[in-house]
Amino acid sequence: MQEHGFTKVTFKTPDNLTLHGLFLSRPNAICTVIVCAGWLPGKKEGMATFYALLPEHCNILFFDARGHGESDGSLLWNLWRYGMDEYKDILGAITYLNHTNNLPIIITGICSGAFNAAHALISLEKSNKQAESNVKGLIFDSGWGSVTEIARTAPLAGIEKRLPALFTFIYRTKQQIKQSSLYKLCSLLTQNSCKIGYHLCAKQLVGQYEQATTLFDKIHHITLPIFFIHSDDDTYAIKSDALKLSQLASHTLCWWIKKSFHAKHHLIHRELYKEKISHFIDTVIQQ
Repeated sequence: MQEHGFTKVTFKTPDNLTLHGLFLSRPNAICTVIVCAGWLPGKKEGMATFYALLPEHCNILFFDARGHGESDGSLLWNLWRYGMDEYKDILGAITYLNHTNNLPIIITGICSGAFNAAHALISLEKSNKQAESNVKGLIFDSGWGSVTEIARTAPLAGIEKRLPALFTFIYRTKQQIKQSSLYKLCSLLTQNSCKIGYHLCAKQLVGQYEQATTLFDKIHHITLPIFFIHSDDDTYAIKSDALKLSQLASHTLCWWIKKSFHAKHHLIHRELYKEKISHFIDTVIQQ
């Protein structure tokens, strides 16, 4: 990425963590895009594919979220408090950019990156700092609105995605694997184990902070345009939650994809994705 002109940068969060990023400053830029990665990988390098998708008149900031890559913080410590502080990473990025230049800012977030970016904008709105932040819009890709809900759906989806790989030494094709009695038994046991673990442990832990972290009763505070991108077949973060958020938000544009994969729309539907986000960025910075 440094071969393309990115330079290493660091910035502070409001709770005094040092985050590391890569910043591309273009001489003719008319805006800056902050790219917020999902929980995995959560690293700046993991979002490098966005470089070729964003308009050439954009500066770009990638960064390692707290607890990821070179940045301060812990990945797993206090995981049950997820959502309470992570949005401060984006606030730190916004402050850093405003000290660098006065260009309009667009935020694009994937999965938890979208969740945390929305909380950052809500924080700015509530503190009456939205106007001075220079943020003009949010791309909410494969995002979700509740830590309690994502703790229920994502672990099971992740296990079921990888489960067929355990049977490749017995069966030749994925179809044969999924039709086998052994796979079906393991899948059933996995589903029941995840349900038990969720109700006995995960829900009890993250549920303590649900009132503070849920977006469903807060997203209406965001007055900026939000571009929702989600697929019907997303099993990690189910579409119905994204649909509900889009209905609660005040200024939205939506792209509902029939067939894709969680947080992979920019790879699967590359050209269309590039066209749609470019149109959104150009539209909001001209308003």
